[in-house]
Amino acid sequence: MKRLIAAGCCAALLLSAGCAESSTASSETAAQGITVQADEDVDAAYTECVRKYFEAVEKKDHEAYRSGMYPPYLEAYEAYLEKQGTTPDDAFAELCSRFDEDGYESWTLTELDVSYYPEEKVDLDGFFKQYASAGIFAEDFGEKCKKETEEIRDLQFSLYALYAGDEEPVPVVRGNEMIAVKTKDGVYLFG
Repeated sequence: MKRLIAAGCCAALLLSAGCAESSTASSETAAQGITVQADEDVDAAYTECVRKYFEAVEKKDHEAYRSGMYPPYLEAYEAYLEKQGTTPDDAFAELCSRFDEDGYESWTLTELDVSYYPEEKVDLDGFFKQYASAGIFAEDFGEKCKKETEEIRDLQFSLYALYAGDEEPVPVVRGNEMIAVKTKDGVYLFG
């Protein structure tokens, strides 16, 4: 059995690929790719955004991955990476490699479960403070984000992968969080 990917997958794990406009869904299956199961109350725009994010990771498509990042976050995150002496391309390659498993040539992401993070555990102010303290963005980023977006949601997800040669998918991420924002232009994920 494969090991679970570490829950604290750096800020890059919480970024996204091009995301859809808002609508409602209970569960959905992509025409090709990852099957998505979502709670009935989860807006389909959020599930579609998370699905596209992981499809970009699976295909190692950095442009698709970047295309849906919350633009102010993208700018701040890339500046942060530069200060850390790395590039967005290198950070993305590292993210993609986190699903690699010794002894397996390849993997395919098969299923994604999405729900809203339990309301009593949501701490958006703490999230913004943690990333500001790490130097990823400025202290006032959280307040600006709250004013400039229509909605901020804390999503919980689990992800399954099928490794080449295996018969059954295995969980590679369980119960992780992603912060999603809805703007007039669509939905984005960010760290």
